[in-house]
Amino acid sequence: MAKAAVKTSVLRQKKQYNIKGYLFILPALLFFCIYILYPILFVSWGSVFSWTNLRNMEFAGLNNFIEILKDRNMVKIIRNSVLWILITVPVQAIIGFFLAYLIEERLKKGRGFFRTAFFLPVATSVSVVAIIWGKMYLPYNGLFQTIITSMGLDISVNVLGNPTIAIYGIIFTNVWEWTGWSMIMYVAGISQIPEDMKEAARIDGATKWKEIKYVFLPMLAATHKSLLMLGIIGSLQTFALVYTMTNGGPNYASEMPGTYIFKMGFTNQQMGYASALSVTFLLFALMLTIIQIKFLGSGDFMKRGEE
Repeated sequence: MAKAAVKTSVLRQKKQYNIKGYLFILPALLFFCIYILYPILFVSWGSVFSWTNLRNMEFAGLNNFIEILKDRNMVKIIRNSVLWILITVPVQAIIGFFLAYLIEERLKKGRGFFRTAFFLPVATSVSVVAIIWGKMYLPYNGLFQTIITSMGLDISVNVLGNPTIAIYGIIFTNVWEWTGWSMIMYVAGISQIPEDMKEAARIDGATKWKEIKYVFLPMLAATHKSLLMLGIIGSLQTFALVYTMTNGGPNYASEMPGTYIFKMGFTNQQMGYASALSVTFLLFALMLTIIQIKFLGSGDFMKRGEE
């Protein structure tokens, strides 16, 4: 009887702890259900209908998804997305690493100032960044055109108005804005590298480049993984910068998944097609995430060592 009473008491205590735990996670769970799960389910449901508003929905089956395969603009969107990933992710990581290394390992004073200065664009509104850089890219009186003219070159460059280079102009702006984030990630990673490991490399006569190659880069493997994962997902979610600077133009030359979905849904009033696009890009992003986790691990930069 005594053992049964103790067992019952333990079970009751565990149940109380479980209830408290559920209460603690309830706000986050509600947020997830309302702002993430419900929109995903609603858009998935709306993707099999043809509609402009909720009162005139007509069942369309898989027609919206079939139209995606026929959409010629998808080639440009995929090309732009691939370019965005291939350029922004490695460039931001490389520049961010060397900035973090120089600030943390080479500077003796002013580390806080330089961390803040390089991180400031990240904390600046995307719309503000887009407007400022849009003015700088103007073909006649923009900053870059003024510099070209001052050099004696009779060349007029309309960056955002040229279908060939518009996407590269926005990519350059994105790199300028988000490199500070990569730098902060590497600053956090560098702070976790044991000092005795650095000292051992220096005692063995390692040069600065060898120290970077054989100590810093391997020890920051988890940070590389994190930046790769976040960079790819963030690239597919790009919207505000492109929408403000070019709205996907000229002639869809800088169109990204987010801007195209917005344009199809709210400008062309093809909400069913926009929903199908959203589901397609969501599945694509989910597939990329699963592949990354499978081959690279979770990439938690706060963990030491490799997975």
